[in-house]
Amino acid sequence: MAADPQITCYYEARVESVTYGEAAAEVELETTQGRRRLAASLVVAADGLRSQVRQRAGIPSDGWDYWQSCITALVAPAQDHQNVAYERFWPAGPFAILPLPGNRCQVVWILPHEQAKATLALSQADFLAEMQRYYGDQGGYLTLLNPPQVFPARLRQSRRYYQHRLALVGDAAHHCHPVAGQGLNLGIRDAAALAQVLLDAWRRQEDLGEVQVLRRYGRRRRWENWVVLLFTDLLTRTFSNSYWPLVVLRRLVLIGMIRFPPLRRFLLRLMTGLWGSPPYSPSSSLAF
Repeated sequence: MAADPQITCYYEARVESVTYGEAAAEVELETTQGRRRLAASLVVAADGLRSQVRQRAGIPSDGWDYWQSCITALVAPAQDHQNVAYERFWPAGPFAILPLPGNRCQVVWILPHEQAKATLALSQADFLAEMQRYYGDQGGYLTLLNPPQVFPARLRQSRRYYQHRLALVGDAAHHCHPVAGQGLNLGIRDAAALAQVLLDAWRRQEDLGEVQVLRRYGRRRRWENWVVLLFTDLLTRTFSNSYWPLVVLRRLVLIGMIRFPPLRRFLLRLMTGLWGSPPYSPSSSLAF
């Protein structure tokens, strides 16, 4: 009987270099225990928007910056959030409330750059008062649990998701506007799709780092991610806008979602990842 697979984790480690060889990739890490050199059939880059692994591999990305910044903060409402998420569309940008365990909430607050900078410069009491105005009174009084942070809103798409012995997932491969909270969803779908591709290749006794294997992952995910990236872009430009024809249009779309269940179901399937190629078929298994 084969031994159970072993997983070794290196915390507070930094990738110093990656060498992509014909038979394997070598990764040199700087860890708290010193230098480590690892060899594997495949390197998966999941190191975020500014992925050093992607940049060192020479894979460019395309996209654009928005006129908005994203303020994030962790808060505790006085009342139970009941695991309900909200997203409110204000003229300046969306305001999302995402429930977390322990009756905490992650707030994602989108504002134009200058307004975000001015909001972040407020005293804590004034900042909380302004946040409460956007948040609403359904949760009662808010307590700020961490210093708020601000990030520019961007859209990015890598020109390819793979090359010899390298695959990109999550924000290393793509990055979308925070509206509708699709960034995490896309990353989870990437990981699930890559796992299935690798499992199928392993069953066929194929080299997991070969381009013909990784191409299956790239073909499956890249075009589906484009659809969601452009959908978030459309939402941003439509709802963060006071131009009256767009105001009328978005109201008609919202009315349509209420009155026409097929439209509502399609949008829900798109945003929950049930549209397009499912990551797993019912017969798939990750048991080795």
